[in-house]
Amino acid sequence: MEAEGRIQESVDKNEIKDVLSVVNYARDAGLWEAWRDCYHEDATLTTSWFSGTRDEFVEAAKKMKIARHPGESQKHTVTNPWVRLAGARAAAEHDLILYQRRIIDGVELDFTTWSRVLALLEKRDGAWRIWKRTNIYEKDRMDPYKPDEVPASFYASVDLSGYPAAIRYHCWRNAKIGHPPARGIVLQHSAEEAAVRKEAEAWLAESN
Repeated sequence: MEAEGRIQESVDKNEIKDVLSVVNYARDAGLWEAWRDCYHEDATLTTSWFSGTRDEFVEAAKKMKIARHPGESQKHTVTNPWVRLAGARAAAEHDLILYQRRIIDGVELDFTTWSRVLALLEKRDGAWRIWKRTNIYEKDRMDPYKPDEVPASFYASVDLSGYPAAIRYHCWRNAKIGHPPARGIVLQHSAEEAAVRKEAEAWLAESN
């Protein structure tokens, strides 16, 4: 590849990595227009609790944020990005760690969820934006903020049945505020993950 081509490739990859960072920061901060601008108008996304369009997600996420108790918090951390370019299309992956503090039935709990995000992006009118984004969930955990203050009856009341084993605490927490697992939830090493990855390869191949 000539020097000019390498420079353009570097520029494109950096712009895509910026989109991947901004979309998560804006989500946590509630900067909905900045978040929306990371996606094309016809974009779709699938998370643990949502599967639908860009604009539908914004409205649902706003309600989720409003439902938080004082003292609750959320942060998405992006690491290990990998961007593959194919003309005006790209497949980008990164690890995502979600940290949350939630107060459930009077108990302060810290949740950690690990996933791998697979985003399909397209460059339109000179700008890279996400066309499709899928979270591929790996594992989770729940820890009490003050273990010695949690009554035994609390754990007895936690019903994890019906939730995917790998992220049962994550899904239970979401269901407690009215967001049960999405119909299209994708777990690591599943047939659904294989289908998502096959679609990504086809997405890149179609650009050539």
